[in-house]
Amino acid sequence: MSVIQKTLVKNLSAGLWMTLGGVIPEMIYGYFAVEGLKIFEHYPLVFEIMQWAVLPILLLVGWNYLKPKKKQEVLLKTTEVQAEIKVLSLGGDVLSGFLLSLLNPQLLPFWLVILINYQNYKILSIESSIDKIAFVLGASIGAFFLNYLCAYVANRKRGLVFEFLSPKMFDKVMGWTFILVAFIQAVKLLVF
Repeated sequence: MSVIQKTLVKNLSAGLWMTLGGVIPEMIYGYFAVEGLKIFEHYPLVFEIMQWAVLPILLLVGWNYLKPKKKQEVLLKTTEVQAEIKVLSLGGDVLSGFLLSLLNPQLLPFWLVILINYQNYKILSIESSIDKIAFVLGASIGAFFLNYLCAYVANRKRGLVFEFLSPKMFDKVMGWTFILVAFIQAVKLLVF
């Protein structure tokens, strides 16, 4: 959803840079899942901290979408300033994709469920180091292309989206979605 928002608000390139940043945690969580969470078995506090750490991040991201945007001052239009802004923006897009994916509470359970289902099919079972590498790379490449497709469609249908939903309303939908995900995560941690 963040990739779609980034594409609609900025452009396709920004959405793809965010996707690239988001693929790195896919690799990390895919590796954790394929190793049977041995790391988290030895250090359960790390897993618990990660689950709780996502709450303030999601709330902060949601609030950031909901708060009124200040009018930006006109920047100098020199080539150097524009080049610096572009470099900072690319780094910010990659970093935001990385952090949002890293703190996504659904990624690790998702890959665990996938791996459990893989065990039902002999051809898909993961038994060697090559199988592990293939799984992690396949999961990451698949996640990238899925996000690429979403960004591409969002970019192509930008006019249609904003015909029915103003950019201000879109920010509200994004903000409340992040807050809802934080609430669901909190309930899950407190009840289950």
